[in-house]
This record gives sequence, C-alpha cells and structure tokens, in this order.
Amino acid sequence: MIGATLAALAAGGIGVLSASAQPADQVTICHRRAAETNPYGPQAITVNQNAINNPNGHATHTGPIFPDTDEDGFWGDIIPPFGDGTPPDGFPGQNFTAQGQAILANNCQIPGPPPTTGPPNGTAPPNGTAPPNGTAPPRPARPAAPGAVVAVPTVTG
Repeated sequence: MIGATLAALAAGGIGVLSASAQPADQVTICHRRAAETNPYGPQAITVNQNAINNPNGHATHTGPIFPDTDEDGFWGDIIPPFGDGTPPDGFPGQNFTAQGQAILANNCQIPGPPPTTGPPNGTAPPNGTAPPNGTAPPRPARPAAPGAVVAVPTVTG
C-alpha cells in the first residue's frame, strides 16, 4: 500500500513539474483582420504570451492603429505590455496608446458615438401634432453611421 502511495505521489510530482514548465501566462489582444468593417473583431482574443514573441507571432503584425495603414496597407495588432517588457519573457506593448487601449477596452470594437434613437423624451413630432391613438408613426430606415458594424464577415483559415 505504501509503495502504491509513493508511486502515485511520484507520478503526481512529475505531473506538477511538467505542468509548471508550461507557460501559463495569457494576454488579451486585438488581432488585426483584413476587414475594414470589423478590423479587430469580432472580439478580443486571449493567447499564450508565447504567441506574441515567437518568430511568426502577433508581434510581427505591425502597423499603426486602424484606420491608418502602413506602406503595405496593413494596420497592426493591439497588444498590451507584459512581463518586464523585454522578450523572450516580456513584451513592451504594441499600439498600446490611449486609442489602442480604448479599442481593447471595447472588446476590440472601434469606439464610436452612441447610437441615436430619435428625438429626446418630451419633444413633439416634427409637424407639431401628436400621433393618433398614442402610437408613433413608422420611421424611415436610416443609413448606417460611418464606422458602424453592419455585418460580421465570416473568417476562414
């Protein structure tokens, strides 16, 4: 019985050692996409910090913050700093300006003005008459506001 317990503890110890050798640190970023209607979405992603600093990682997704682009027509990922700020265990941040922080805080959606829903409460209809029977007249369709997300494109690959 003692031998079985020691074997279980030894196996558990090995499991703990191998688990602790795996990097567990995660970072939430805004990953650029090739879609002007939703350049960082549909939402933030959380990746292992190794996914930032590896040779083909997110740190290579350089460029300014959307809508600006680099000479190749790309914008860059928004990545907060972590660790001591130096690779391989840390990162100084990328596009983590006030604008980048606002986008990340908004789940990687470009912040915009609040949507309008019509005249403020207590305002008479445009022609100055109240609608019949307390019902509001139908509203004409409005075009989407500049920068509004009207559809979320499907991403493949």
